[in-house]
Amino acid sequence: MSAQDHGTSEPENEEDLRAIFGQLVGADIDAPSGLASKRRGFLPWHHPVKQVVRDRQWADLTVRLIKARATQGDTLRYFTLPGADLLDVRVLAEKCSAINVRIEYFGFNSGYVAAQGDLTELNEDQGAWISAESALRQANRITGDAVILPDRLEDIAINNSQAAEQLRLRDIFDVVNIDACDHLAYKPTGRDVCTFDALNAILKHQMVAKRPWLLFITTRVHPDLLGQPGLEFQRAISENLRASAEQFGGALAEAIGADPTRLLAALAGAWASTDSSFLKLYTIGLGKFLLQFFHAQPNLPALVELASAYAYRVHGDQPDMLALAFRISPEAQRAFPANAGGVTVVPSLEPQRAVKLAERAQRLQDLDRAMEAEPDLRSEALRNTESLLRSANYDEQAWRDWLAAHPQRPMTVDEVVVELS
Repeated sequence: MSAQDHGTSEPENEEDLRAIFGQLVGADIDAPSGLASKRRGFLPWHHPVKQVVRDRQWADLTVRLIKARATQGDTLRYFTLPGADLLDVRVLAEKCSAINVRIEYFGFNSGYVAAQGDLTELNEDQGAWISAESALRQANRITGDAVILPDRLEDIAINNSQAAEQLRLRDIFDVVNIDACDHLAYKPTGRDVCTFDALNAILKHQMVAKRPWLLFITTRVHPDLLGQPGLEFQRAISENLRASAEQFGGALAEAIGADPTRLLAALAGAWASTDSSFLKLYTIGLGKFLLQFFHAQPNLPALVELASAYAYRVHGDQPDMLALAFRISPEAQRAFPANAGGVTVVPSLEPQRAVKLAERAQRLQDLDRAMEAEPDLRSEALRNTESLLRSANYDEQAWRDWLAAHPQRPMTVDEVVVELS
């Protein structure tokens, strides 16, 4: 079986799962003892496949972003939607600590309740949250300004809401991580706004950034869940095809494995499918939306690049989750001559950049197949997940039992050599 067959790429490819990223160590921030018995409630993000996303996409790309800067400050401003255990923050903090960078996180968790009064009255998640944050502070991995609010992400799209007001008070983020358990068209109960509206609010907040930043989007995808975001993505692709049918159309056809002479029919079929062509088309559509957003800002343009793209299974037999990483690099403000009048002339860069986006999307990697094919990757993910969950006070044997009985991706820890520190 070739590397292309199981979703990985050739060793010289920047996205190669084995050659590019070095071995990562598991988080070593231990929870304070004596707070609670071992935890046993396991969720999809406790599977080792999600650890590959945490390690090789979120952590590694964040470190690369920091190292690429001419001046590296000692603080990483991070927007997050963490669970009770702050698993993403733990992993990022471990990697950033090695280069003397602390994390100032800001985000939302509707299940979060600030600690007040008798800690013995807190439920398991609240106790885990306090334990995780306390461990991070004691290890000097986060700043005193790190804060999580008990609101929903979608609330930032509601004018004059507490969430929107608090977001406006924050500085530009170096990394934005929208780790959505649901799809982008999802509307929480009692809200008229969806996750995609919240993404738009974040983009507007980040529009004035002066240096490159990262946007991580993890979302459930399915033809039945496209909603308004899907319409936006389809429109963005159609407009680009009209502007550059030959150049962009050829790259798009190649990305989804279509005949360029029958591209429109192929696109209609891909949007209704559940195979890799749909995943790649969704990735291109989202990237095209981002390109259009920043190219529509004549005085605040930015380059949008797809840094990495992963897919994996959560709800069925086919990959239905995408983990995408975009690098957004602000460009110099554009100055127009006085005789331009009221007409804004924007350079026609978007079609050229859309071609690169399609080429990157073609290398979308199926993490489940990669883990099946690569023992080293599987071993690393198992080892790092177990270490991370141990630091978050989870029962290791209970996790192994849960993993072995997993409905979509069962794994046995003993099937590979796992050396625990």
